[in-house]
Amino acid sequence: MPRLGGGYRRVDTLIGQRIRLFRHASGISAEYMARVSGMDVGDYASRELGEIRFKTAELHEIAKALKVRLTDIFGVLADPVD
Repeated sequence: MPRLGGGYRRVDTLIGQRIRLFRHASGISAEYMARVSGMDVGDYASRELGEIRFKTAELHEIAKALKVRLTDIFGVLADPVD
């Protein structure tokens, strides 16, 4: 899948940052998150950095592991994105 630029890339980065924030606050490792979301740790890290877009099913599993709602993850998008 080609990587997207512009606003899409910014959104992917914001979502990854939000997930990382919840993950660190919960004391959960990237390795664990990769395992529960069905990917290897390198792919997971690339998604957290916004280099690759998370799939919907991955986000669902991540939210369950973090014990948050998907709306908590996407809440970062409530503010305007430049």
